[in-house]
Amino acid sequence: MKKLKVFVCENFYPDYEEAIKREGIEDIELIAFPTLCDQKGRKAEAKEIFDQADTERSLLICSKPCDALKLIEKGSPIENVSGNYCFTHLTCDEFLDHLTSQGSYIVSTGWLQKWESHIASMGFDKNTARRFFKETTKKIVFLDSKIDDKAENILREISSSLGIPYLIVPVQLETIRLILKSRVCEWRLHLCNVKNTKAINELRAQCADYSAVFDMMGKVSSYTNKRDVIGRVKDLFMMVFGAQEFHFWSENSESIPAELYEFKSKDENFILLKNENRFCIKVSWNSTLYGIIDVSGFLFPQYIDRYLNLALSITRLLGLILHNNEQYEVIVESERELKYLSFHDPMTGLYNRTYINQLLSNEAKDDKTIVFMFDIDRLKYVNDNLGHAAGDILINSFADVLKQCFRETDIAARIGGDEFTAVLYDADEKMAKTVRQRILDQINVHNEKLIDKHLELSVSIGYAISNNENETIEDLMKKADFLMYEDKMKKRRS
Repeated sequence: MKKLKVFVCENFYPDYEEAIKREGIEDIELIAFPTLCDQKGRKAEAKEIFDQADTERSLLICSKPCDALKLIEKGSPIENVSGNYCFTHLTCDEFLDHLTSQGSYIVSTGWLQKWESHIASMGFDKNTARRFFKETTKKIVFLDSKIDDKAENILREISSSLGIPYLIVPVQLETIRLILKSRVCEWRLHLCNVKNTKAINELRAQCADYSAVFDMMGKVSSYTNKRDVIGRVKDLFMMVFGAQEFHFWSENSESIPAELYEFKSKDENFILLKNENRFCIKVSWNSTLYGIIDVSGFLFPQYIDRYLNLALSITRLLGLILHNNEQYEVIVESERELKYLSFHDPMTGLYNRTYINQLLSNEAKDDKTIVFMFDIDRLKYVNDNLGHAAGDILINSFADVLKQCFRETDIAARIGGDEFTAVLYDADEKMAKTVRQRILDQINVHNEKLIDKHLELSVSIGYAISNNENETIEDLMKKADFLMYEDKMKKRRS
């Protein structure tokens, strides 16, 4: 049997091999070429592999920046299917953009299986590799297509060796399967020499369908909003299949038709109702059901079986897209949380020393910047004599006072055990005095309400106002700190 030769990077060979196996495609010869992004010295080897291309037609799947494209001579029978990333066929570009912007090093199953040789080919020994990755990478992100049971064990080994954490992002092979099915359909049409017009027309129709589906689903995968995703899928069914009615019944929909309640609980993935010119398909990923697509009123009901087969591919991919949306939201939220934690004091919720350190070299904005320094009086005495729990009450009490006394645009922070600071922009001497008095008034209100008088607040305060544009926040903090210390000394002398 004549086969379509498909060249893929060795990093993704296991994923494509598994997709071919799952689809039962027999007329593809899958050929791996060396990964060239971190093994530039293997270009000659890759060139020899590409020279095996069929004289009629072969296929190269890679990213647009891949050096493999530079090795394909003009007029070569090798056609190219390329994406913005090597990983585009595993997940959407927007998700990949986010991961790379966060300093992630993204890897696939193929890379994982040969990770030591990849590290070595980059010119690193164990120590230099560890230093390089710790300086340039926040985490390793593995796009896991669930084809290697040992993958997480290997990840742990890599993480330990390089000294950086890892994250596993589950993916599926639906985009790869759709690419291969579409290209094989075109290949079969290319080879077709039979006079059976019906067979040829059927292949042409399949090619057109796959092309339209692949193009539109590629666009759909870029959406991170569920409503937009479902809207585009609705367009696909109505434009390509000529459906008159389209409904997406979400898992929690209260208006789902009665006949679909029973369908939800069954193992079947779809129901075909030819007498109603209608089919319904579950949209799920792994064990998570996202909803049911309910499509009917096809203009050409005689093709409903073909529409159903394509729709099954679409809904598998749709389940993956909705899952990726969830993954994206989880990762974005977790990174927001990590960023929040890295810049905030866990006890009080105020900004912390790390955040203030980023401001120290900033120049004060003309003569409208004020920096306050605060110190809780007698905190060490309370900790030593009443316990740290009592001391924590004082700290949190003063943090609450600061939250009430400053604007949302002001920066209030806890920078030490009993030390606090605040930075105010667009402020003046009058505001500084007003804020200082407001803080003292709030402390008095707090103390009047206390039953345990040994937990009364007393705070020393100093502030400094910028006098010239060359002063930094650090300069103002030093001035304010000196004045705060003077305030503390006055109390001790009185």
